[in-house]
Amino acid sequence: MKKIILSAMLATSFTFAHQITAKVDKNVYSAEFWAHGKYSSFDIKQLKGATAYDENNQEIKTGIDYSKGSELLMAKKPSMIALSFDAGYWTKTDEGYKNIEPSKYKGIVFNTLKSIKYGKRYFTWSDKFINPIGLTMEVVPLINPLKIKKGKKLPVLVLKDGEALANAGFETSDYEDLDIKTNKFGIAYIPVKSSGLQIIAAKYYTNEINDPNVNNITIQSSISFEVK
Repeated sequence: MKKIILSAMLATSFTFAHQITAKVDKNVYSAEFWAHGKYSSFDIKQLKGATAYDENNQEIKTGIDYSKGSELLMAKKPSMIALSFDAGYWTKTDEGYKNIEPSKYKGIVFNTLKSIKYGKRYFTWSDKFINPIGLTMEVVPLINPLKIKKGKKLPVLVLKDGEALANAGFETSDYEDLDIKTNKFGIAYIPVKSSGLQIIAAKYYTNEINDPNVNNITIQSSISFEVK
């Protein structure tokens, strides 16, 4: 059992410090990839989709012009944007994990997995956002995250396929290795250490039975918001 747990921790750690989010600059909204404390470039083809929501938690018509980068086009100003991101295949080798399809790696393969990421970015808040939007894995803030102060804890609910997920682990933009798990109701209290962009991500690791290229899958789902 210890070996299984350690394998899961190692498999998620190399892909987990990076999350998909969104930002607004001069009324232009875009999908962004957050890595090691800053926005980083990414392959736009990895962005699987984006959906904006208004203050009533209702979908807004949303589009992506892949020929123009990561700009998001919406019918009206959003309160929240949800994104999905394919982080690709990962192969464990003698030198650690590499972002390469297992069948294309020339050498001994010790483990294989694929990584999927979901992210929700809040720009304004409504209590309607306590209701989930139906992501495969989803983090739901149980109070207004835009009013949280640094040094406080944010209560969140983690769902997998619409059900509360117990024992889910976390990583945040403040803590790369957060020693907190959800309880049996899928709830956890996440400390907020810093001001600025805050990202709280939950993680899930399991066997993959639908993709013949890998034997495991890691799913990360995050929320992001500005702490003043």
